[in-house]
Amino acid sequence: MIKYYTLHNNLLLYRDLSNIKTMNRCLFFLARRFIGRRHKESFIYFTSFVSVIGIALGVASLMIVLGVMNGFSNDLKRKIIGAQPHIVVEGNPYLTDYKKIAEHLKMMPGITGTGYFAQTQIIYKSSQYLIGGYLRGIEGDSEIACVKKFIKQGNLEGIYSDGIILGSELAKELDINVNDTVVIIGGIPPREYSFKVAGIVEYGVYNVDVSTGIISLENFQKKFLSGRQMASIGLTVNDIYHCEKIAEKVRNIVPADAQVSTWIKKNKILFAALALEKKAMLLILAIIIIVASFNIASSLMMTVYRKIREIGVLKAIGMTKSQIRAVFLIQGFLLGIRGLVYGLVLGGIIIWVLKRYNIVHLPEYIYSISYLPVEISGIEIFSICAAVFITTLVASIFPAYRAGKLEPAAALRYE
Repeated sequence: MIKYYTLHNNLLLYRDLSNIKTMNRCLFFLARRFIGRRHKESFIYFTSFVSVIGIALGVASLMIVLGVMNGFSNDLKRKIIGAQPHIVVEGNPYLTDYKKIAEHLKMMPGITGTGYFAQTQIIYKSSQYLIGGYLRGIEGDSEIACVKKFIKQGNLEGIYSDGIILGSELAKELDINVNDTVVIIGGIPPREYSFKVAGIVEYGVYNVDVSTGIISLENFQKKFLSGRQMASIGLTVNDIYHCEKIAEKVRNIVPADAQVSTWIKKNKILFAALALEKKAMLLILAIIIIVASFNIASSLMMTVYRKIREIGVLKAIGMTKSQIRAVFLIQGFLLGIRGLVYGLVLGGIIIWVLKRYNIVHLPEYIYSISYLPVEISGIEIFSICAAVFITTLVASIFPAYRAGKLEPAAALRYE
């Protein structure tokens, strides 16, 4: 067994070439000492501290942005899915034999419900206000169930006795409550129709809540379609993310001139815009983390030049190039881990506060939600950790390589 001892700067270095565990401890010990102490090596300590803080802020920002973008997308997705059928079959503009077609569609695997609806643009009139919006006539299990989930006041049964359900924001704009009377202007030629407000519905999507009124399909056909039995078909499915596959099968059953669309297709532009915005934000924050990680490279290079004599001593007592390089790779790894842990803690606390207290309020008429939603998955946190590990490792390679190239004799002569 070969043992080496050296005393340098109050450091007792023990090296047992036959004991890998002892050598690993030695390498970690040296890496931690080379980071610098606050009082004795303030410059190295300061550069290391700045590198750690940069990574921490980058990680925390990345977590928050990911959480907010996920929250926006998922919250909006849930509300859109709740406010409309998953698949819609329309004619030009309506289907005449919609009930017969729906009976065939009910038998298809994956379809859990069918309903019928018709919709037109109208003007809502109260004693003080005129507001443009939509009127929707509904019938069938899926359409009724969709509205029932979001009833805030009153009841849905009122639409079968010449009543109307109004969106919550529309009712506020009209200054109308349950049991009040609202007048709508529509049809060709335009006429006025009076309805008693039977209930208030709140989907949670501002643009829908501020423009929607709901009556029975029978009443709609009588007043706006001259009594003609026409409507569109709304379908609900058991897996909303496989709508397109089911829609393809639906197209093979419905008439050739019928139009089949899904909630994904109807909102394609909206979700594409959200995805693009998310990618842009992630790219910016990823660059910030990369820059912060390469601050570690600068810090390590500073350490190499300020520790040249120490490196010379270590080589003189028998440490190999690979072991010297390992010291600086470990040092970079420790700085990266420290920044990552601080960032995860900071980001986690901020996300918890945002979810728990809803302290950030948003204008609902712009964002369709009144608070800042935050959702982040374990996979995304793991991806952030992996990204920090990789960038930190890459940033540490060049300083470690330079340290390993130093010759003992030249290093010991360095002043």
